[in-house]
Amino acid sequence: MDKANPVARLARGALAFALAASLAPTTASADETSPRSGIADGFIASSEQAVARYATTGNPDDLRDVRAYQGNGIMLLNADLPEKLDLRDRDVVTPVKLQNPWGTCWSFAAIAASETSIMSELGITTDDGAVDLSELHTAWFSYMPLPEGSGSQAGEGIRTTSTDPAAVLDQGGDLFTTTSVFSSGVGPVAESLVPYRNKCGCTEKKDGIPVYYSSEGDWSVDEDLRFVQEIELEESSILPSPAGRSDSGSYTYNESGTQAIKRELQEGRAVSILFAADQSQPGQGSQGRYINPNTWAQYTYDESASATHAVSIVGWDNSYSKYLFEPDLTTAEGELDPQFFVDGDVSGELNEDGKAIAEDSNRIPASDGAWIVKNSWGSKDVEFPHRNPNGWGVDGGGYFYLSYYDKSVVLPESFDYYTENYGESAEYYLINQYDFMPSPGVTAQLSDDPVSMANVFEASEHQMVRSLSCETAQPGTEVDYEVYLLNDGYASPKDGKLLAKASETYEYGGYHRIQLKEPLPIEQGQHFSVVVTQQCDGLYCIPVDRALNKTGVDKLNEELGLNYSRYAVGVVNKGESFTFEDGEWADWFDVVASIKAAAAETEPGDIFDYDNFAIKAYADPMGEPPIHEAVVVPDLGGMTEAEALAALEQAGLKGEAGEPEHSDAVEAGRVIRQGTPAGTEVDKGFIVTYHLSLGKEQSGEQGGAAGGGGAGGTAGGKPMPAMGDTAAPIAGALAVALASAVVAVAGFRMSGRRSGRPRC
Repeated sequence: MDKANPVARLARGALAFALAASLAPTTASADETSPRSGIADGFIASSEQAVARYATTGNPDDLRDVRAYQGNGIMLLNADLPEKLDLRDRDVVTPVKLQNPWGTCWSFAAIAASETSIMSELGITTDDGAVDLSELHTAWFSYMPLPEGSGSQAGEGIRTTSTDPAAVLDQGGDLFTTTSVFSSGVGPVAESLVPYRNKCGCTEKKDGIPVYYSSEGDWSVDEDLRFVQEIELEESSILPSPAGRSDSGSYTYNESGTQAIKRELQEGRAVSILFAADQSQPGQGSQGRYINPNTWAQYTYDESASATHAVSIVGWDNSYSKYLFEPDLTTAEGELDPQFFVDGDVSGELNEDGKAIAEDSNRIPASDGAWIVKNSWGSKDVEFPHRNPNGWGVDGGGYFYLSYYDKSVVLPESFDYYTENYGESAEYYLINQYDFMPSPGVTAQLSDDPVSMANVFEASEHQMVRSLSCETAQPGTEVDYEVYLLNDGYASPKDGKLLAKASETYEYGGYHRIQLKEPLPIEQGQHFSVVVTQQCDGLYCIPVDRALNKTGVDKLNEELGLNYSRYAVGVVNKGESFTFEDGEWADWFDVVASIKAAAAETEPGDIFDYDNFAIKAYADPMGEPPIHEAVVVPDLGGMTEAEALAALEQAGLKGEAGEPEHSDAVEAGRVIRQGTPAGTEVDKGFIVTYHLSLGKEQSGEQGGAAGGGGAGGTAGGKPMPAMGDTAAPIAGALAVALASAVVAVAGFRMSGRRSGRPRC
């Protein structure tokens, strides 16, 4: 590992959170667009369309634009997929847990998927000690807005109309919310740090035996634990759902969704989903409308059913009979009833009696095949507080089958983490970011003409920016990143020196992080920008996090007879985020103001809040720079290694060779590019990384990293180490430094429903 690289030297053991809000300048662009831009008009129209769809269907998915994630992605051949796969056979599935007494299934589903993903990547099994992450930490801070005193984004987040502090745990939730939280440095943390229990130890009992912790007592989580993180999220993928939707909104089976989930499972990543369950929490009455209680096989045949529960898929079985979903064709023991099959052969055809049942039934899917699904309603095979004395699921073990053709599945999501240094402690790191409104999903505007988005940050301390992130909505999106060191009094997010460019194409929508080829030094007080341009299918895209605000929740509750109690508060300030359209930059603050002003003049009014763009810059602290003579980095392009080292020495600098690269233009042995651009002022003694040419790439050779000229790093190379020891148990909590314009404190240990049926 390159010892001169500060990123490589630091293990990912702790987090410093940079609240760059209130640090950004109020300078907007010199040539702002009119408030009512095409981007603004697009979001206004999409808001009206979303409300109209929801008023018709009552389906919350229509408010959060989950259809933006539909599509084929970059589909590959799947001939190598086996007929059956069960990640439990690999011993990478953690024990079933019990979510009682709260409606936190969404947190349990995301954590279960994360635990399996981490164990698979580490190459450890449950015999080595299962990864055990905290569902309570995730659920609590997902619905706790930033407190007062935390910079200009204070108050941003999800709130509840309830006066009960613990009500935040009973609001239900969406899986993508956890991605918003994890990517912001809020968890996941170890279960041992924030266990799923109240502080008093009060329990609910059955026959005098404790079954689970009671809802009574204090379930709150210390605010100092908000920005604590066991492991850094690298990517979350929102996969196409097998339950596709046509342009008119009707159900259509999407084979690419089935294949996408299978491919993630084959890679060792469990997949969390939302679907319409007969009940959204254990203990509620269930009529068995969709699940066969004989076989624990679920098939939601009603395409208008809203998702009410979140679970984690851990396997599949192509041969699982479609008839096992029909109670009248199965025995109480969970087997196909031979009396309804020709000659009693359950692998054959239905006889006349069986056909009569099938013709009358709407509970038989189109074909065979089922997912193997892990629930969060406890198991008879585990101990308190996750033991369900009655058992639930197949053999009481907490699992069930879900048809490939279930018509309610939405937002399949998988998680991938940096695991190389997992379990080790280290110094904190920084996240430059503004988006703290946990998102239920994004809404996206498409354009034939070039559009871009940008965030501008002021460095709260000396730092080395090592990676960037954004979110996408469309499968197969190509993303171009640019980092600029901005001039004093800059007029736009590109008014400065281009430090780095990087590009990547993402197969699915979701959250994505890209490592820069070389870290970028940014000094305290300097302003820098991250500009992101997204394209998909020949169109440019601007994805935005949007959610119902208090006005929207009150209006929908009143007009549609709903019982929503959580709502969003978005905080967007001047000088933080910008959009580029028609050749000009506009401050996102002004664009949002125009969107909300236009919405206020319509029915139902201003019902959505918007967030800043989910563009982040991750950095390591650089420490106080030594007071040295400032020197200018020479241009090393085309020099031999000896000439480059001599030129650097003459300038009072040092040199270090990076990875060599192929080049059609630069002959072998000469410098093809340098990490620090020529003309940059640095301290005397600074180390400049240079890359030598390998000459032209020979036919059949593996290509090297893309050259960036003098513009700095490009994407590629070894992923940034996160936290990983291949056999280590989860380490302790991370230390966090909270930095804003007012405070700079280091060492904190923070590091829609219908008919009364709640969404879990």
